[in-house]
Amino acid sequence: MKTTSHRATYLPYIDGLRAIAVLAVVLYHLAPEVLPGGFAGVDVFFVISGFVVTISSLSRGSNSPLTFLGDFLARRFLRILPALVVCLLVTSWASALWIPASWLSDSIPRTGRLAFFGMSNIELARNANDYFSPVSTFNPFTHTWSLAVEEQFYLAVPLLLWGWTCGGRWRIGAGVILAMAAVASGAYAWMGGNQGGAAYYLLTTRFWELAAGVALGWLLGNRKDVSSAHGPLEMLGTWTPPVALIALGIAFASSRPDSFPGRGAWLPMVATALLIAALHGQGARRWLGRLLGIEPLRRIGELSYSLYLWHWPIFVLFRWTVGLEGPLHMLSALMLSFGLAWVSQRFIERPFKASPGARRPARTIGFGVLAVAIAAFTAQTLQKQQHRISPSVVAKERADWYPSRALRLRSPSGCSVSPHRVDLPLGWHQTFERVGCPAAVSAPKVFVVGDSHALAYGPLFARYAMETGATVTVYNNGGCPLLSLQGSRESSAHCIEAADLAIADLLPRLGPSDVIFLPSLRVPRYVEQGWVMSDETVVAQVHGAEAQASRRAASLVAVALLHRLRQTGAHVSIQAPNLLLKAPLFRCADWWNRGNPICEAGTSTLREEFEVLRAPVLADLESLAKADDDVTIFDPLPSLCPEGTRLCDGFRDGRPLFFDGDHLSAYGSQVIYPAFVASMWAARPTRGEVPSGTSHP
Repeated sequence: MKTTSHRATYLPYIDGLRAIAVLAVVLYHLAPEVLPGGFAGVDVFFVISGFVVTISSLSRGSNSPLTFLGDFLARRFLRILPALVVCLLVTSWASALWIPASWLSDSIPRTGRLAFFGMSNIELARNANDYFSPVSTFNPFTHTWSLAVEEQFYLAVPLLLWGWTCGGRWRIGAGVILAMAAVASGAYAWMGGNQGGAAYYLLTTRFWELAAGVALGWLLGNRKDVSSAHGPLEMLGTWTPPVALIALGIAFASSRPDSFPGRGAWLPMVATALLIAALHGQGARRWLGRLLGIEPLRRIGELSYSLYLWHWPIFVLFRWTVGLEGPLHMLSALMLSFGLAWVSQRFIERPFKASPGARRPARTIGFGVLAVAIAAFTAQTLQKQQHRISPSVVAKERADWYPSRALRLRSPSGCSVSPHRVDLPLGWHQTFERVGCPAAVSAPKVFVVGDSHALAYGPLFARYAMETGATVTVYNNGGCPLLSLQGSRESSAHCIEAADLAIADLLPRLGPSDVIFLPSLRVPRYVEQGWVMSDETVVAQVHGAEAQASRRAASLVAVALLHRLRQTGAHVSIQAPNLLLKAPLFRCADWWNRGNPICEAGTSTLREEFEVLRAPVLADLESLAKADDDVTIFDPLPSLCPEGTRLCDGFRDGRPLFFDGDHLSAYGSQVIYPAFVASMWAARPTRGEVPSGTSHP
């Protein structure tokens, strides 16, 4: 193939296809109910990318492998990295400002850092964060998975492209290797399904789509003008483009997440490949080629890379702050996306594409790697300094919000508490123990088994150990509750194994004066950190016939468990269903997010309504306690919402009692501390004695 200028390889209909693909993706991310399969636009991009990079490489002819590789990577660096690095840096800064640290945002910092190095897809796959899950929806870096796939592909494919340009046996070898890898990838994607979300992000299940574009480039790179052909070839050119375009539309309208990246990806991939095959070399002579090449579509196609980069973090930041529901917010987010995309394309993409950097590939690659490393370090620094740079009260008052902030205590006399963690085969436990204190132990040892709600008591446990000298050992139970009376939350194989391991480790440690504390979420929550449940659904999950039957069965299991625990002589304290809010406080604490739809229900709950909701569960727990004098109930509700209060507020004197809708905040755990100490003493064998060294009278 003769070497030609880059402009000679410009294909207007390709930009038209890019425009269709990016608009489908943007519309899906903005309003998925309008275009349910719009996410398949990414599959269109994969085929286009493989094709364009092949045509571009072939137009430069054959060189030595090292020269070819350097030239290839330098051009990819100039094309991808400048706009990507700027977008990632701005997004990292905005995330540090506006997105509080939480379970929902936990994967954001690491995903962002790895996005600089083209590995964010591996992080997303490792965490099994399904592309369609709430965790991914609230991560402003999720969209970089497809760029990471392409970047990894660009490291794998250049030697095959070079082999093809060499002709002869090299060309045959390159073709065979590409075909084998593509077939293996396609078969793996087809057979593997969605694999819990991990397969969606990986090059191994996407290689075949990019390889289809490369194969098209190889086959069509020397295609002659066939506009005057007759017979089957003419019919192919006449009917294939509209049929393929209709198939693409069907893919956008009907694709479903559970069929990707396997069988569902075939339709958009084949439709895109057929469009390219039919239009290449004669696009301007076909009405569809001319349509795809009209200026508005071309402009959007030229903008597609920057638009893809910017629209997702903007949409996510809207979700975290003012919300993305409603026409005004949607339109604002869309306009901001196009505006930033235009700025990026005009002042970053174009200048770097036109720069002479590709003529000095070693220098370009070296500077690129250095820039990426510096940018990634800057992004990490921004995240670490969030509590200093963020205007959010959650970041600035983090000692009140985050239970993990007050686990280590030290008194002026040198007495200290610092939790010591021990990993179990599944889950772990940590022990709060006082060190360097002359005072005698004055309270029962406490063993805690539970999920994240147990960990939310952390500051309380540290204070208990400091003031009484008694140790507190907390089993996280593999993230599962224990004795929640909700069979569905404890019946998975993972939770059963975690509970067995925790109890097996716990039983030999128990003595007659010890207390086992079992905190848990015992009624369904009204709100997750990212979405809201309807009141009707929550009520049905507690008061419905199915829920009652489930609790009866769970109560029988609970009796057997309590018997095992009580055989050690230890005493059991079960936390009563604690207050639930209808809005996640950490997302509704600042002026810019209080109008978010997730905060619409407000930060208060009617006490009477909650009492009615929890009544059946509380009654079942009290029945368990009545059957054994050494099983007691600890109820945090009176401390958080005193008797006679009509509205139970999530804030007290401006300080949060909860972090989200059901987990205690660090301040909230301190509010219930006196009641907790009294409850531990009520559970031990010797009643009525007051623990010395505590602040509880």
